[in-house]
Amino acid sequence: MRRLLVVSSVHPPDDPRIRVKTIGSLVGEWDVTYATAEPGPSDTAGLTWRPLRGGRLARSLAASAMLLSSRWGLVSVHDPELLPAAIVRGFLRRPTVFDLHEDLPAQVPDKTWVPSPLRRPLAVVAAWMLTVAERVMTVTVAEESYRAMFRTTPPVIANHLAVGRLPDPAPNRGEVVYLGDITGIRGATAAVRFARGAGLPLVMIGRCSAELRDQLETLAAEGEVGLELTGHLDHGMALSRIAGAAVGLSPLHDVGNYSRSLPTKVLEYLAVGIGAVVSDLEGTRSVVGGLPGVAFVPPGDERAWEEAGRDLDLVALREAAVSGVDEVRRRFAWSGAELRDVYRRTAAG
Repeated sequence: MRRLLVVSSVHPPDDPRIRVKTIGSLVGEWDVTYATAEPGPSDTAGLTWRPLRGGRLARSLAASAMLLSSRWGLVSVHDPELLPAAIVRGFLRRPTVFDLHEDLPAQVPDKTWVPSPLRRPLAVVAAWMLTVAERVMTVTVAEESYRAMFRTTPPVIANHLAVGRLPDPAPNRGEVVYLGDITGIRGATAAVRFARGAGLPLVMIGRCSAELRDQLETLAAEGEVGLELTGHLDHGMALSRIAGAAVGLSPLHDVGNYSRSLPTKVLEYLAVGIGAVVSDLEGTRSVVGGLPGVAFVPPGDERAWEEAGRDLDLVALREAAVSGVDEVRRRFAWSGAELRDVYRRTAAG
């Protein structure tokens, strides 16, 4: 059996696109080694886990050294930090796949940890690296719109639903839910305002900084909103937790990558039978605008989000979402067969 290294030094070990969808589609056909940060994936069935220890830089260096090895028949890379090493591997004619999860050049200007004077130059460098990468390796992209960054036409492996892992719709528990990393530009405070308008408790599932947690708890207390911040949950646990909610939120701001991309959480809300209230962004409306159970709110307008919580008929929205569950699961099922074909062709050279 051919040896495959799947490596990410930045993403959570249980990242659904990497662990559930990509690796889940390849185990059995490949001898899979998965290298990630500790504590590693919650489910190691079908793979060998290799820990990447230390801080972000240390993990990136260790991952870069690992992926350059000739021992792997194929390497699957998922982080921009690992792109330079992946390019070197490509120049060595060792089969490599770089999976572009997000619009990298558009994303860099919104990275607060990058010093402001460096953001625009780094965005230019990122765009240049992608043009080099497509010459020496296979690049796959998570969105059709990302193809515009390339001279060729990379395969689109859309970040759709792992249908077999979805829970069934559940009775309405009367909660507002938010799924995903919790940040300011992802609309964290707008979520609290929506829950206040709706008069319902809010459950937020995802990673959150201590500073933002304090801010959200203060805002929730002022608005008399019952707030639960669960932290990161395994993908399956997270989906079970949102099933039965009254409504799910995606209050992204109109910045960078978010403007043109579809948040997978929106499909997940609809696929478990809860209504989705989402920012009215081009990348979202173009895909889910015609689906039942979706309502749009102007991005970044917290007053509009609070008014939406008060004015929308959330019961009717949820009923519409339940009626569309089968269609959503059918239309937006993850294409494991397409992914396997890309990996076979790359390994064959």
